Amino acid sequence: MGEADDHLEGNARTRVGDRRLAATPQTALLAWYARSARDLPWRRTRDAYRILVSEVMLQQTQVDRVLPFYQRFLGAFPDEHALASAASDTLHRAWKGLGYPSRADRLQAACRAVIAGGTGWPSTVEGLLELPGIGPYTAGAVACFAFGRAVPVVDTNVARVYARRDGLALPLAREAIWNHVAEQLERQQPVPYNNALMDLGATVCTARNPRCGVCPWQSLCVSRGQSERLAATANPLKAVATRKTYGDAIADRNRPHQRIVLALVHHDGRYLVARRRQDQHQGGLWELPGGKREPGEDDRTALARELLEEVAGELLAARALMSFAHDYGDRYLTFHVYRCRLFNPAGLSARASTALAWVTPREFLALAFPPANAAIAERIKRYHRLA
Repeated sequence: MGEADDHLEGNARTRVGDRRLAATPQTALLAWYARSARDLPWRRTRDAYRILVSEVMLQQTQVDRVLPFYQRFLGAFPDEHALASAASDTLHRAWKGLGYPSRADRLQAACRAVIAGGTGWPSTVEGLLELPGIGPYTAGAVACFAFGRAVPVVDTNVARVYARRDGLALPLAREAIWNHVAEQLERQQPVPYNNALMDLGATVCTARNPRCGVCPWQSLCVSRGQSERLAATANPLKAVATRKTYGDAIADRNRPHQRIVLALVHHDGRYLVARRRQDQHQGGLWELPGGKREPGEDDRTALARELLEEVAGELLAARALMSFAHDYGDRYLTFHVYRCRLFNPAGLSARASTALAWVTPREFLALAFPPANAAIAERIKRYHRLA
């Protein structure tokens, strides 16, 4: 490990090596970590921005894949000011290959909020949760690894370790597992302890083929040798993940329905909305560009045509965001919403509406849309983790 590692976690190793300490599950894990810790670049810093970058990259992406991207990304955007001022296209080019590009948008939104606040990165879980796009896990990770807060950091690896060791009942309830991990936390050494838990789950107590023979907690584990239990706890958080549905259920398949495509156009952290003309149905309300898919068109072709007709926009990319149905009584409309980028976001014009506007996610939620669009607002709130 590097010098910064020794500075940040060396004291933990010294205390663990002291034979005068009573043996506990915590000291056993820390002793194992002192011998087996992975040398990861984000463990050599207490800089909140760099730790946040690593945590966002590691969401839904394995460590080995993140490592080269992390160093390259920080070379392009060394601090929150560089990232906050980056153009959307530049940011997404740097992120390309990691997948889930919305993570980059959320990361940039958090940086912009910190700069706008003028007081630097919040050091508590509660303060970090107020930033856009930061959920409980990321807030806990940054609070702990950047500021040394003694808070639990519960990802799938950590949940798996405790579900197996302590025989926790499945499915795991989110609040219950967080409380359980908090009770077990080594509060004097939260940084190495939380890192140790993650390493244990990632390298020893793995989802498949756990290496129980080298586990520092093998004598405590109630699941050791129980193949069915080990398989059932491979991803213990998945059991509590519920798929969110939007809109109305289609109860009458014989009723006519039309397919509508909508473009959620994004640029520099804002979304494009259009205001309906007063002579239209529900005039004066806001809407997304889009319309009916014509015979012979696929969704992308219809999106490209509607954007050109309504806002003079040239479609660059489209990625499915959500689909939902709305019951109009005599028919159903099925809406298919795509996150879109345009070649010419600065050169649009209101060809089919009274006005166009670029709005932040929070501003989007405050606008008046037709009732059928309530599902979109709900999805935006969930997508950006807005209260």
